[in-house]
Amino acid sequence: MRITEFLKSFQTHRPFVVVLGHPVGHSLSPQIHNLAARHHNLNVIYHAVDCHPDDWGYIPDLLAHSHFRGGNVTIPLKKKIIDNLDAIDESALEIGAVNTIVPEPGGSSGTRRLLKGYNTDAFGFMKPLEGISDIKNVTVLGSGGAFNAVRYVLNRIGAEKIFLIRRTLRNGKESGKRDYGIPVETLTYADIEKAVTASDLIVNTTPVGMYPDTDGNPLPEAVHEHLKGKICYDIIYNPLVTNFLKVAKENGAKTIGGLDMFVHQAARAFELWFSLPMPVDKVRKLVVDTIHSGKQSE
Repeated sequence: MRITEFLKSFQTHRPFVVVLGHPVGHSLSPQIHNLAARHHNLNVIYHAVDCHPDDWGYIPDLLAHSHFRGGNVTIPLKKKIIDNLDAIDESALEIGAVNTIVPEPGGSSGTRRLLKGYNTDAFGFMKPLEGISDIKNVTVLGSGGAFNAVRYVLNRIGAEKIFLIRRTLRNGKESGKRDYGIPVETLTYADIEKAVTASDLIVNTTPVGMYPDTDGNPLPEAVHEHLKGKICYDIIYNPLVTNFLKVAKENGAKTIGGLDMFVHQAARAFELWFSLPMPVDKVRKLVVDTIHSGKQSE
């Protein structure tokens, strides 16, 4: 439902949480957050609200609505939404993107709520890496919006260097830049063998291999033989096992799928809104069952 329709609908007559982005029809967030809300008997409904760029002017009206209880933000609004917020959490500020909005009491009278932005993607990305040590060099495929959250976490866990693989270099030269204290060497796919060979962890942040185009693999065949003993992490959660992960496992790598990242970033957002734990096991089962059933939106 477009934001203009949503603001006029009966859906706003009761407390609500939303995911804002364009497009958002494919999102599983409403299903998992509504399950969590029912689990705790909360009087709130989570909706997917499409924010076409032509409708961005309506965002302040939605955020100021008396029944607004929180929001998630996805592409292309993770940076744009910052203009509509009163405060930004430190991690979101460093990452430069917000994916969760929390209305908090503000002012001496408490009549006006303050809107604070958080980034729970970093929290979600970190969870599967807990307990894994000796990650020094990391190859990250793709420089899109997820890269900044990944880079933030890698710096926090003590990684020493990132090889960022892009299709092309900006201005033909990017090697050796530092961000958040960690060296980032930017390379093209022509030099990916060098990066993968030197890395302990390879992370795919590209959409290659994502549903419904599941045949793709961002790693060229020439580097498959260098994956043995490494950790391969795909932030895609649909399909649960991507082609990238299948090939990695076949070549002796340890693999991490995107399901845990997706569930735990959602759990952190739910906790920020309601100070309650998300029933993670139930949510994970719902996502797995939905993907296996083939009933997810395209």
